[in-house]
Amino acid sequence: MRFWIRYIKQYRGVLFLYMATIFLFVSVGSLYHFENLENLFYASYLTLVIWAGAGFCYGLKYVKKSRQLEELYFNLTCAKDVLAEIECSIGEKGIEDAGSFAEAQWMLLLRVREALYQSNLKWEEKSADYKDYYLMWTHQIKTPISALKLILERNESLGRDSFLMREELFKIEQYVEMVLTFQRLDSMASDLVLEEYDLYSLMKKAVKKYSVLFINKGLGLDLQETPVKILTDEKWFVFCLEQILSNSIKYTGEGGITVYAEEDWESEKVRLYIRDTGIGIHPEDLPRIFEKGFTGYNGRIEHKSTGIGLYLCRQIFIHLGIRMKVESREGEGTTVILIWNQKDSVLQAD
Repeated sequence: MRFWIRYIKQYRGVLFLYMATIFLFVSVGSLYHFENLENLFYASYLTLVIWAGAGFCYGLKYVKKSRQLEELYFNLTCAKDVLAEIECSIGEKGIEDAGSFAEAQWMLLLRVREALYQSNLKWEEKSADYKDYYLMWTHQIKTPISALKLILERNESLGRDSFLMREELFKIEQYVEMVLTFQRLDSMASDLVLEEYDLYSLMKKAVKKYSVLFINKGLGLDLQETPVKILTDEKWFVFCLEQILSNSIKYTGEGGITVYAEEDWESEKVRLYIRDTGIGIHPEDLPRIFEKGFTGYNGRIEHKSTGIGLYLCRQIFIHLGIRMKVESREGEGTTVILIWNQKDSVLQAD
């Protein structure tokens, strides 16, 4: 019944306008002494019936919508999984006290906003817990990894098996480092230490770390010396170089990898090229290789891709002011190009 009362209150202006219109018609008819005044009353009665019927039909829809709105409101209020901290009792002014359907809608929107706020708080708390756990795990897992490396170094009797075990252990260590970097990505801006570094020394550092994989797969390496100096963060930049080299080695079965830098005096840019002779990338996969979690055709076939490495590199290079391009032809190899503006790099002669 209260819905009908609210409906009448909300549309009392329309009802008043209708009654005023009928009154004007009858008043004018009375002033001019119309002979068919009774017919005018009859017409007014017919319009009243029509308006009442239409108003009743619309009122039924209004009541139905109001009940659905109120039911949704109470479901949100009493949902333990969404609003555990919100009591299910009716407050000082509940939705049943709304003066109009629009006010009831506004109260529902406020409740939804509160529900989303509470849900986001819980999600942030859980996310923080997970982040702390994974951070603790990545630090603790380094201890057994270091212990296994020492054991393998002492046990030379395993021969070839020892070498293969070192390679797999190295991969585990790299995956752990990737997890740790992914966790630190959001706070990367506060962790940057920009200094001028010799690009060739940074390349040597990254290549040396992957020497085990180069030897095991029998891949050649052409690391061309370059006099370029760049302004960057050593830790983050070397991590990205390692990820690019890891992908090149992973998808290169024979041949080798070439790493060199060039300066373009016209465009005032320095470019670093990392080129392999691997299986290449499908043309339809190229536009999506920087998406988080995208593995593409090669990743599904080889079952070696995580879809995170290039995504991390792209995000890190954005912070470092480095543009990253990938060119590839299927079956012929892939070239990763890193581009700096000349104002951020210094080319020095030997």
